[in-house]
Amino acid sequence: MLVSKNIICVQSELGGPVGGAALGPRALLNEIVNEVDFNIVKCINTDCLPIRKSAFKNAHYLNEINDCLEDISNSVFEYYSTTDQKLTVLAGDHSTACGSLAGLKRAFPTQKIGVIWIDAHADIHSPYTTPSGNVHGMPVSAAIGLDHLNKKINNLDKAEESAWLRTKEICRQSVKCEDLVYIGIRDLEEQEWDIIKENNILYYTPKDMDELGAKKIASSVIDHLNKCDVVYLSFDIDSMDKSLVPGTGTPVELGLKFAETSNLLKTFINLEKTKLVEIVEINPLLDNKNETAKLIKKLIIE
Repeated sequence: MLVSKNIICVQSELGGPVGGAALGPRALLNEIVNEVDFNIVKCINTDCLPIRKSAFKNAHYLNEINDCLEDISNSVFEYYSTTDQKLTVLAGDHSTACGSLAGLKRAFPTQKIGVIWIDAHADIHSPYTTPSGNVHGMPVSAAIGLDHLNKKINNLDKAEESAWLRTKEICRQSVKCEDLVYIGIRDLEEQEWDIIKENNILYYTPKDMDELGAKKIASSVIDHLNKCDVVYLSFDIDSMDKSLVPGTGTPVELGLKFAETSNLLKTFINLEKTKLVEIVEINPLLDNKNETAKLIKKLIIE
């Protein structure tokens, strides 16, 4: 298997706009169970709650998500306390990815962490800038520790402010803007494009992929992160074209193709520096006979 057989499974969907993502990790595991002898290091669950019915309108279920982030951070940290082998995290929606990064930073506190974020979305909103309140659009800001108050459109009450402060405390400023690279982004609000440009964050769109090719972009990303000691790879399946991945909560057209996605994943996962690979946003309730999980299986099983 291309990714590590040691797996943390995070069954959570509180950060997204539709239900079903919590079932994504199990849907993928069901596809590979007869071919791979994997090891579930930890299975983390959140309560099953009505989607977007939280008291926090600017950060739905952030208190509950924070509890999950702490569990993930602790699990990743504990894993690396006994081994230096690579780790896979299979998660529901993308809101919990900053918990994985927090654990990685705790495990390698003196090391510089590079992040490769393959996604249709930048996930760099904060509760102050989000138009939806969906926390799956905020993990990058949480990991970096950004509020974007100069782009504020929402006023948070004290409970929301306290919850967001706790999020940032859990995430420990585990990554810097200069050590982040986006691949596949295309469906962003104007504020997000501005944030990326103002912070000089390197990014490649699917159009760039068509023009430059996967090999050249992968080489550029590796060169950009050459001063990083540890690499974290986050793969949101909606980075791929919506025709390939119907079973995801926020599909977007004009995305990455299968072959180029495969080439990117193989290159980045096989880097010696890559310690943790996260796969998110498979939603079998939106799928057709689990065809999306079957496709992702082809990407991760050599």
